Amino acid sequence: MGRLTDTRDQIMDKAAELLMQRGFNGFSYRDISTHLGVKNAAIHYHFPSKTDLAMALINEYQQTLRNQTSAFMAYGGKATPQMEGLFMFTESQFCMGRCICPFGALSVDYDDLPPEVRGATERFMSDSVKWLTRVLEVGRDQKEFNFQGNPSEQAVMILATLQGARQMARIHGKETLDQVFHQIRTQLGMRTH
Repeated sequence: MGRLTDTRDQIMDKAAELLMQRGFNGFSYRDISTHLGVKNAAIHYHFPSKTDLAMALINEYQQTLRNQTSAFMAYGGKATPQMEGLFMFTESQFCMGRCICPFGALSVDYDDLPPEVRGATERFMSDSVKWLTRVLEVGRDQKEFNFQGNPSEQAVMILATLQGARQMARIHGKETLDQVFHQIRTQLGMRTH
């Protein structure tokens, strides 16, 4: 069982990498199988179609978001660690060579995505905005943040900014991310550390 799980994980890792480099339509199972040294049949065993593979990737991202935010969404707590966690996640993804957000990569081929993948992408983005909106509301209510405007609109702006910052950092280096994090903290009136 461990070997099958390892192969599945390796397939998903390579698919995530290719998705971020080329978009959904920019890679095939052959690209994955060649890299892993397996037959296409091994990939089809785990993911009968590319839609199944994309759905597995989106579900993994969704589960990561839920795991990292569930306690906050259920019980509240401090907002600052949630925001700092978003910055740390963005930086760690960049340092792993994931310079493009997976949903930014999916947006490249958005109009051509299978309906299930498009729907799952929309739900994930909606959940991300909902979570960050809640972080901003709680942070402002608890006086951790001091910003003007609608929290939902701020959430969209922050997520879009971080997505763009990852791409700019690919060209200009990690200090771009640091500058963007600093500016978001400043805009939100967060205490700097």
